[in-house]
Amino acid sequence: MTIQLFGKLVRLLMKERMAYRADFILSAFAQIISYAGDYIVIWLFIEQFHNLAGWTWPEIAFLYSIGLFSYAIGASFSFVQMRELEGQVKQGTFETILIKPVNPYFYFVSRGFNLAYIAHIAISGSVLIWAMIKLGLQWTWLDYVYLILALIGGALIQAGLLTAIGAMSFIWVRTGFLFSLFFRLKDFISYPLPIFGSFVQLLLTVGVPLAFINFYPAAFLLSKEALLIPQWAMWAVPAVGPVCYWISYRFWMYSANKYQGAGG
Repeated sequence: MTIQLFGKLVRLLMKERMAYRADFILSAFAQIISYAGDYIVIWLFIEQFHNLAGWTWPEIAFLYSIGLFSYAIGASFSFVQMRELEGQVKQGTFETILIKPVNPYFYFVSRGFNLAYIAHIAISGSVLIWAMIKLGLQWTWLDYVYLILALIGGALIQAGLLTAIGAMSFIWVRTGFLFSLFFRLKDFISYPLPIFGSFVQLLLTVGVPLAFINFYPAAFLLSKEALLIPQWAMWAVPAVGPVCYWISYRFWMYSANKYQGAGG
């Protein structure tokens, strides 16, 4: 599948979604209200303690916004698609994708592109900018480049992990519990990693690299202690995203090629 064809499929899907604009706008507004509530809950929690592991409210808002912004980008091409893959495998409708003369993965993710994640981007982007102004950050252009790379890398990590979970549908069929586990683990990165024990820190760094989505980039940009990653290695953190995504993509393709039906 070429980039041009991929883009055309996405544009066609966007036109289809916008055919029902009122529904789209209401859905986006509901998402903004929902995540605004999450920000308020975290703010109320911080107000009780003034800071968490030395992180103030604007710093934690910065941390959380990186995670949410990158999730919106990565999940728009992966969450709905991979979540629905289980049903397609059980019903035997996934086979119709395998017989098409295009890359099955890119066709599959482009067909389910979710424009509604624009709401996540709107609120997380707004709070991210507010936090940067509130903190009075004196950044160089390299810091801004690092932030952009971190957002892209974080998006690829989350898309990669969701892709890997989706690939398990070809093996186990039922993967709902894995999505639940993913979001439970993702809740940890709403807060600075030092507030958790060593096991959680290692799990989110080595086992499931969720800490690379927002904690390590935020710690580097805000000059905070990064725990398990030395300062000199921080510029390599955004590279974790492409590696994670590529491995997950290869695993998905391998699993799809071995797939012989839910009863096979």
